[in-house]
Amino acid sequence: MKFRYFLIPLFILAICNAAFAQDKIYKKNGDVIDAKIKSVGVKTITYLRFDNQSGPEYTIIKNEVAKIVYQNGSEDDFATGRSPRRSRHRQDDTDVEATAKMKYKPNLLSLAPLQFSENGIGIGLSYERALDSKSIIAFYLPVAATFNLNNGTYFNPNTNSYQNGKTDGMFYAMPGIKVYPTGNTGMVRYAIGPSLVVGSGQSSSAGYDINNNFVYQTQTHTVLGMIINNSLNINPSSHVYLGLEFGLGFTYLNRIGGLNQGTEALVQGGFKIGFRF
Repeated sequence: MKFRYFLIPLFILAICNAAFAQDKIYKKNGDVIDAKIKSVGVKTITYLRFDNQSGPEYTIIKNEVAKIVYQNGSEDDFATGRSPRRSRHRQDDTDVEATAKMKYKPNLLSLAPLQFSENGIGIGLSYERALDSKSIIAFYLPVAATFNLNNGTYFNPNTNSYQNGKTDGMFYAMPGIKVYPTGNTGMVRYAIGPSLVVGSGQSSSAGYDINNNFVYQTQTHTVLGMIINNSLNINPSSHVYLGLEFGLGFTYLNRIGGLNQGTEALVQGGFKIGFRF
């Protein structure tokens, strides 16, 4: 019975020790940092503040550090070069250098020199921003302009000849969300997500009026719908971005000249070049 009472305070003490266990970074200038060590590299040490372990990662130059005392009592003494602790805190040198260089920013601005939609070929511009600390969810706002460069030919009985159709332009805004299952801060990342599609432009067609007179008319064209985008991000450096995108969806509203044309397919995609900041 007495032995059981003796174990209770030991158990409580062990829990308290685990709760308050922390790594300590002793700098050469005398400062001490309470931390949670993430990695020890060739030139830098990456850590989290112990009082904010869900916050950002910090990096300190290794030459500024005298030693690290880990929560289990072992040490890395950089003043003497003695480093007995070579466990999960020590990464491969190549990986550490790559991690130090590839610090991805949350904002991404990109240009699509080759953009397409169900209307035709054009150009696009997009802005993206990560919304969480792990960069899994991002706000996404692409805009695009596409043109029907080959609108066919039609026969004009008034001139008794075939003529080329007009080039119809459409302008789109597609605000939405992108979800990166593994986060968007990596060399190659995949994302999927929905976007609202708002489009406005022109639609030209040949036909006959109620008096059976031939007419070729250009009318306003408005679309409202949704689309599911699939994206492949390639990040060769911390600032340079290359991307491929393809999306499929449908219209809720497809109005030409004030008349709804019914549900139609929506398509968009392209090749992108961007900059992270």
